[in-house]
Amino acid sequence: MRLNFVLVVYITTLFVKIFAYLFSGLLVILADVMHSLTDIALLLILIAASHVSRKDADESHPFGHGLVKNLASLVVSVTFITLISFELAKEGIERIFNPASYENVETALFAELLVLILLLLALPILRKEGGILNRTALMETVNDSLSTLAAIVGITAVMAGYKAFDGISAIFVATLIAFNSFRLFKENATFLLGLSPPSEFYSKIEKSVMEVRGVDGVHNLLAVYTAENEIHLDLHVTIDGKMRVEDAEKISSEIARKLRSEFPEIKHVSIHFCPYLKKK
Repeated sequence: MRLNFVLVVYITTLFVKIFAYLFSGLLVILADVMHSLTDIALLLILIAASHVSRKDADESHPFGHGLVKNLASLVVSVTFITLISFELAKEGIERIFNPASYENVETALFAELLVLILLLLALPILRKEGGILNRTALMETVNDSLSTLAAIVGITAVMAGYKAFDGISAIFVATLIAFNSFRLFKENATFLLGLSPPSEFYSKIEKSVMEVRGVDGVHNLLAVYTAENEIHLDLHVTIDGKMRVEDAEKISSEIARKLRSEFPEIKHVSIHFCPYLKKK
């Protein structure tokens, strides 16, 4: 599992960052350490959510547990904003007005370069697989890569005598994390609030159902995501009121089979028949 690999990468980078902070005392590296600690905890949440989301439907969750992944990503995004961005920005402002003295800055620079290399190696692996969990991990790896790059810039500026850049770099990282976290929050909140497919989806569904023999009309279509790539579809179908129950059941089975074949994302279909009497 790719998330497990990313977890190993983050644990490795954590120890490298701790080493760099102990030798230099740079705020931007301490922020990176806090970032990694939070990342490890959040990745564990994502891995656990991935296992829970594969559980079968039960009496309490008739459509399964797919939205657990979106809930986990939502928790991740809120944590980024509150635990990392706010605290990081606050400490960065303090460090700008009260610059500190630093030691072994060259060692810190080498350590951050090593961390950046490890993170960049993880990016191509995450890009090979889709899904909200891997996108969340990918976004955070990008965040961490950019924050590490900001740390490198800050360290270089401190080496040149501009100590305030330690705080400036920390604020940049905080802003970057907050921006990406808001995007992640918005994406997952829409699913949890009952996201419906676009109008084009409904048009395709209506056209497909009308192709089934015995169907005279389709109306009151309602579709909602029960997971990232899973849709529950509810629709009303007009048929001949004199049709036998057995024939209506065959039409229902054909509609369900056809829709699942043409639209793999449809996992649940509820069909309601509206009979009418044909004019002689």
